[in-house]
Amino acid sequence: MKSHFSNLLVEHDQAVLRGIETIEGSVSQIALIIDERQTLLGTLTNGDVRRFLMGGGSVDSKITECMNREFRSVGPNTSREEILKLFDLGFRALPIIDESGILLDFVTPDYFPPADEGVVLARARAPVRVSFSGGGSDLTYYFMHHQGAVLHTTIGLYAHATLIPAEDSRIKIISHDINREENYSSLRELLDSEDKGLLSSVVAVIRPDYGFELFVHSDFPVGSGLGGSSAVAISVVAAFNELRLDKWSTYEVAELAFQAERLCFGIEGGWQDQYASAFGGFNLIEFDGNRNLVHSLRIEPEILNELEECLVLCDTGIKHDSGQLHEIQREEFTQTDRKVQLQRMVELSRQMHKFLIRGDLKAFGQGLHETWVLKHSLSSAISDKHIDDIYKAARDAGALGGKLLGAGGGGFFLFFVLPRNRAEVTARLKERGCKISSLRFDREGVTAWRTKIL
Repeated sequence: MKSHFSNLLVEHDQAVLRGIETIEGSVSQIALIIDERQTLLGTLTNGDVRRFLMGGGSVDSKITECMNREFRSVGPNTSREEILKLFDLGFRALPIIDESGILLDFVTPDYFPPADEGVVLARARAPVRVSFSGGGSDLTYYFMHHQGAVLHTTIGLYAHATLIPAEDSRIKIISHDINREENYSSLRELLDSEDKGLLSSVVAVIRPDYGFELFVHSDFPVGSGLGGSSAVAISVVAAFNELRLDKWSTYEVAELAFQAERLCFGIEGGWQDQYASAFGGFNLIEFDGNRNLVHSLRIEPEILNELEECLVLCDTGIKHDSGQLHEIQREEFTQTDRKVQLQRMVELSRQMHKFLIRGDLKAFGQGLHETWVLKHSLSSAISDKHIDDIYKAARDAGALGGKLLGAGGGGFFLFFVLPRNRAEVTARLKERGCKISSLRFDREGVTAWRTKIL
């Protein structure tokens, strides 16, 4: 029997006197009468003894003659809430018995058996971003010499991560997006691997001291230009962070994801994607050689609702490799000075920020067009004839402006279209094989939680 109530047990062949001694020696002021099978036969309190003796009983009588057979008990699956309600009705002690009457435990108002600690898993989801202006100024080789600024928001498309701790050191990593599975006997084996994917690169940066299973899937296609790889990295970092006692800050989560994606896994690119997925919502981010600062924007709900109605997300169906595109753009940047265009994009980010705050959405839409013109001039790899044709068709149909998201070369366009022109713009884009969708803004950023394994 469990030690915390073993002093309350009295064998059924004992005398009433033994029961009295047990009651007097316990804080609970009760004795539990059991048989050789540990079946609870009855309970004994001072009131039971007093009534028995006043009725002519003797302390030498068998305790089964004195005990209360109509005692109140609860089953092993009784909830804590139900037990608390019984205590509130006046019960001061409750034995826990199974269907056969076997005594399992004993609870009082000041003692509940500690609940078994269930195995937990961590989940996280991180949104992708759409950038309005300033892309390119978040590249380290630019903002180390010239201040960068990017204006963007996150939308309701997410990378999802599930982290299940294991009892041993084995590691299993599955990416459903690219149908890739990695298995390691230990963290050491993962660190020594020369064929790490993005997910195992994140793990290599975090270096957890336990084995686990990690599963990742996304709401968006690979190569979308929405910063998807950064959202994936952020979701994984956040899942591990959820199991930490000393949690990383949002800035630290973004920096760890940058380290894993850009430096360890080697995907070329800027800094905005990680901050966007981590912080969420509308942000103006400033970049320089000392410190990156995320300024969250406060925009009136009416303005955000109208902006959602005016934005069209257009999937060109053209896959692109953002890392390769950034390599090409970096090479061209060193050969031809693009400083003027990037400085204007930084200025435009600040102007479009003001347009949003004031609700001047027409000027905001026109700013998207200027952003596209500037971005188009940065590199020959950003666009081609087919992409240019898509953009021209949208503009001819009434779109005020738009831009190719991400590094360029394919993926998604974002267009600003007044509601009266939406149907015509949509039709023209569908004629060119594009898939059209509305979007909803995400305002939370990365979200993580833990839950019991069912």
